Amino acid sequence: MRLRMLTALIIGWSALAMAQTGAPDVQQLVDLVNRGQGDVVKAELPSLLTRYPNNPGILYVQALLTSEGAEAVRMYQSIVDNFPKSEWADDALYKVYQFYYSLGLYRTAELKMAQLKREYPSSKYITSSAGPDAQKPATDAQKPAATPPPAKPAATPQAQTESPAQPAGETGLFSLQVGAYTALTNADRQKKYFEERGYTAEVISRVRDGRSMYVVLVGAYRTYDEAKARAAEIKQRLNIDSFVLSR
Repeated sequence: MRLRMLTALIIGWSALAMAQTGAPDVQQLVDLVNRGQGDVVKAELPSLLTRYPNNPGILYVQALLTSEGAEAVRMYQSIVDNFPKSEWADDALYKVYQFYYSLGLYRTAELKMAQLKREYPSSKYITSSAGPDAQKPATDAQKPAATPPPAKPAATPQAQTESPAQPAGETGLFSLQVGAYTALTNADRQKKYFEERGYTAEVISRVRDGRSMYVVLVGAYRTYDEAKARAAEIKQRLNIDSFVLSR
């Protein structure tokens, strides 16, 4: 057991040494996290972020090590938005898909999967032999995405009431997710913040990994493009990031 731990540490420090002497070997860092050596990588993360502050791979590792799911998904979405041509963009988008699927927000998850198929048709997450509809979803947004979950949920009362996500620009009902909290008081505080500034806001409860998560939504828009425009307004006016969510 001690020999196995020592071997893992040697491999880990070797990968980190490579990352610090030249271009970061992000794949090795990701592999270390997936093999349970996240603490080794996390100890060196501040240094890596200082050396490579705008490296999407390092930002992906940071998100991978973030224990709070809502914060991690914000980081993943930022990689997709700011580094769409990066080799890690499709990985990040798939993580966003997993997060919404695990919350039971199936229409939004399908919207993200549709984006993945449209913008990254060669992604390993949609070109595997099993296909994206063949495996069960990961239940934690921070677990490695070794096998893709299904794009359609098993039959549950909630799933039966939902219809497939609509492509951007088509008529539908969309809102902006501006926050997700484990404490209801924090969600209510943000809801009040938006209401005081003239926005319609609500809090919905979702169960993830056996515990409740409170999601703060702003507005109700007929099209995806309308929601995106309001998200840009909120970012400019309040400096708060948001995601379009299909209701």
